[in-house]
Amino acid sequence: MATSNLPGTDAARHGTGDADLTIMLAAHAAFRRDLVRLAHTTAASSADPSRHAAIQAGWETFKRQLHLHHTAEDTIIWPALRQRLDHSDHAQSVLDAMEEEHQLIDPLLAAVDAAFAEPDGSSLGDATDALTSQLTAHLTHEERDGLPLIGVALTAAEWRAAGFKIARSSGLSDAAEMFAWLADGADQDTAQATIATLPPPVRVLYRAIWKPRYQRTPRW
Repeated sequence: MATSNLPGTDAARHGTGDADLTIMLAAHAAFRRDLVRLAHTTAASSADPSRHAAIQAGWETFKRQLHLHHTAEDTIIWPALRQRLDHSDHAQSVLDAMEEEHQLIDPLLAAVDAAFAEPDGSSLGDATDALTSQLTAHLTHEERDGLPLIGVALTAAEWRAAGFKIARSSGLSDAAEMFAWLADGADQDTAQATIATLPPPVRVLYRAIWKPRYQRTPRW
């Protein structure tokens, strides 16, 4: 069964179905944004220690958020979809591909780490290009074929429950960084929609503590 023929595909893809994909799509936008920032570091080398520290801080945040995102998918989201869509060979093959693509990305992150450690950073450009190519292809594939399965398989309540499970497994400090990272550099509509997914008391916490704390560390 092709994903395009599954009911609810278009609604899920565009975040207008019962399952609210605002956070997932905002995360994908943030990964793409940081890949652009990473590419800029390869085009303008600097011996300034503060600039180097900012680049490292941005890179470490990117890696941390990517790890949390993929871990949530591999341990919570994809298993839930596998169980609900066990009748669909196509859905299972899509989920297989999602997991396989995750495995391809880790060595590319390690290659960028190794390039940063080089005295002259001579391989940083190639390592960045390889990571950007693989990760952006994966994000596009996931948006086209993976995310629509959420709208097909899970009700809005089940999707919210999955979100709560992810939040509990990650912890409050991870959530604090994640929401500030999602909003960092996002357009106004995306940032507002992302923060609006938080309960009202937590939005106050975000504005008063999470965002200012995140902004105290220069990144990129």
